[in-house]
Amino acid sequence: MVFEMVTVCLPPDAHQCLHAAIEQAMAPFDLNGDHEPYQGEWDQWWLGRPGEEFDVLPGHEGDSRLVRAPLDAHGESRRWTPGQCDGGPRSLLDLKGMRTRAAQLAARLDPSRAHLTPYRQQRPEWVIPTEHLLTLDGAWFYVTDHPQSEQKSPDFANTYLDAVAPDVMIVRLRIHC
Repeated sequence: MVFEMVTVCLPPDAHQCLHAAIEQAMAPFDLNGDHEPYQGEWDQWWLGRPGEEFDVLPGHEGDSRLVRAPLDAHGESRRWTPGQCDGGPRSLLDLKGMRTRAAQLAARLDPSRAHLTPYRQQRPEWVIPTEHLLTLDGAWFYVTDHPQSEQKSPDFANTYLDAVAPDVMIVRLRIHC
């Protein structure tokens, strides 16, 4: 069993009862569930993970629809950097800025010190996608550089996330799978 990240797309009103909306979206993929057809992917999830935050579009940091988990997976208080969040409406997330900053960082990285920089921040195509994507219509995809049948590329994930309606909620979850 390992810990991975999944990007989850939720209906626009999900922020009103976020935990319930996540539970509903994730339920078909619960390893402990009794749903048919069985599609187990996880047995535990936590909202967000330090180092895996989204950037918020400047000027929107105070929007109440932004998601910031107060505790990490170990129950420890999280410290928040202004302008970051675990999710929110797509229109409030600075996806383009995150990719631009990752490309700038990659261009100036010293190869001998690249191992000190998180992988996602070294490659612009990976700064938004996570290992898994749960789409708004309930499809679960593995995101990889080498897509096969049920797998999709980072380009697919990026294009999908850029194209969802501006009010669709996007959150990142840490899962135990």
